[in-house]
Amino acid sequence: MRRRVLAIVALVASTAAAAAVEEKLVFETDSLYHHIIVSETSTTRILRFHRGSAQSALGLDFAQSAILLADPYSLHMNYARYAMAAAALVENPKRALFVGLGAGSLPKFFARAYPDCKVDVAELDGKVVEVARKYFFFPDLANLTVTVMDGRQFVRKTDNKYDMVFLDAYRDDMIPFHLMTSEFFEELKGKLSPGGVVVSNIAIQYEAQLYPWVLRTYQNAFETLLEASIPNTINRVLICEPRLEGDKPADFVAKAGTLSTKVQFGYDLAACAAIFKDRSSKQSSKNVLSDDFAPVNLMRIRKADEKDWEY
Repeated sequence: MRRRVLAIVALVASTAAAAAVEEKLVFETDSLYHHIIVSETSTTRILRFHRGSAQSALGLDFAQSAILLADPYSLHMNYARYAMAAAALVENPKRALFVGLGAGSLPKFFARAYPDCKVDVAELDGKVVEVARKYFFFPDLANLTVTVMDGRQFVRKTDNKYDMVFLDAYRDDMIPFHLMTSEFFEELKGKLSPGGVVVSNIAIQYEAQLYPWVLRTYQNAFETLLEASIPNTINRVLICEPRLEGDKPADFVAKAGTLSTKVQFGYDLAACAAIFKDRSSKQSSKNVLSDDFAPVNLMRIRKADEKDWEY
């Protein structure tokens, strides 16, 4: 009898736990660019861009972004915490640019953490902006401006100089190739202020042949490059500086520790900085992505051990 009672208790407990994490559909819509799906559990609201039905997306590991309902201004996604650590490399940023909005977690966190910094966001899809405002607590702040425009076009047209640029428009199954070419990076460097840095979140399957090309393109464009493979994800975060005297990993950790005493991040910033490795390497211009040659969708499905492309 006691075993039956214990079994019933265990079943009730497991059922309650399953109910607590059950994911339900909140909203879906189609835009010119995405099938946008918003869902939530008892604790988390999730944004996905998914080609299939909304029901088929529920419970999948991947997400474009996610927030904690109890603390929607915190950084819940792991990669976002590591990307934000780059703020330690720029003292008192005056202007920052985010290319790609998603749910808006990074720019809204940054704009609140640095109220004296003007924050621009370039987002291609106006529907994404509407969803971020309605479902993900994306705020109207005096120092935060969103422009519905392709990121590269925004970079070309703006007269502003930026202390920090965050590139967060890459995802494994929808990669805008024109935002990862040598020519784009040259345009981007022209919009950096002295001491400015570029932070790039890249979600590409580890075994895909594309990532080595992406890395070489960044290495060829920037003198200093730090790389982190984000734990338990396919994300990599690159921190790029156009200066030979750019920051080294040990400097980064020390600066992250110092910044943590001035800005409330809600997590261990120095621990995030500690996993970055120096991947600076001026290589041949061969096998880099360019406006004339960037077959990213083909490279994405080719395995890294297949015969490499040559160009």
